[in-house]
Amino acid sequence: MNNSKIQLLDCTLRDGAYIVNSKFGTATVKGIIENLDNALVDIIECGWLKNDEHELGTSFFHKPYDLEKYITKKNNNITYVLMIDWDRYDLEYLPYCDGNSIDAIRVVFPYEHFCEGIEVGKKIIKKGYKVFYQAANTLSYPDSDLENLAKMVNESGAEGLSIVDTFGAMYFDDLIRISQILNSKLSKNIKLGFHSHNNQQLSFALSIVFMELMQSNERDCIVDSSLCGIGRGAGNTTTELLANYINKKYEGKYDMGIILDTIEDYIKDFKEKYEWGYSTSYFISGTFCTHVNNISYLKDKHNIKPKDMYKVLASMNASDRVKYDYGILENKYQEYIKEKDKR
Repeated sequence: MNNSKIQLLDCTLRDGAYIVNSKFGTATVKGIIENLDNALVDIIECGWLKNDEHELGTSFFHKPYDLEKYITKKNNNITYVLMIDWDRYDLEYLPYCDGNSIDAIRVVFPYEHFCEGIEVGKKIIKKGYKVFYQAANTLSYPDSDLENLAKMVNESGAEGLSIVDTFGAMYFDDLIRISQILNSKLSKNIKLGFHSHNNQQLSFALSIVFMELMQSNERDCIVDSSLCGIGRGAGNTTTELLANYINKKYEGKYDMGIILDTIEDYIKDFKEKYEWGYSTSYFISGTFCTHVNNISYLKDKHNIKPKDMYKVLASMNASDRVKYDYGILENKYQEYIKEKDKR
């Protein structure tokens, strides 16, 4: 019998912070954490750690103890985490772990800085926290560096490593290839995770494929999701879909009534005021593996049509698309318009 575990990580308060500039409101932050706790979601990502002082009612925290006022009653069976960008949080602010707020920190880093990102995680582990690594845009890693990444994670003492489909660009074969390489090189005690974006309407399907792969390889895994998929751009796999699927297919114990109430009580109003989720523009972002900020720039500055956006991005080098260098993007746009006017 396969005893490998699937853990559901809800990142509503972290990825959703992009949509509301972290300003959920005190009652909402408390309510979402309490409800996810009561629904038995395994890992609750409560927001970000930032260098700035905490503003009440936001999910940007300066120090872990800022979170304590939002946790009604800590459940020892739930893991509470915050995320940091590898180079955007000064670890001098981070106290030693006292167990009163978070249990773990997720460290996100781009391919170009994965060695430095791992080193940041090691420093956090020395302060008593569990560490989960997030390899942003994992699709950009050559196979040899996926192996190097796994080796460094093995040596770091981390709890887990997540594959991240930053631009919603992965297809099934991409995820299978990356998962198989990492699974073959990671120590068995390290959890492998998957964080997806829904640019090509594949987020939920990819999550299913990932869980099946991890079950067949008998590895504990973590799958990320958010309520109603709230998150930057096209958003994420939805918590309600994943929780229900795991309940039905893998004997999960998540309380769907509480999860649905949480959407009704705390997410419904945001859905009416803000925009996220699949769109034609974000499909273009996914198909070209380009940063969503490039999409926003072209839409906001030039009110560009999807067909023209597609052609502008097609004219760019792949290495430039993953950045958001607006100078390069503007030049490509102007070149395209000049050529278009000649026709």
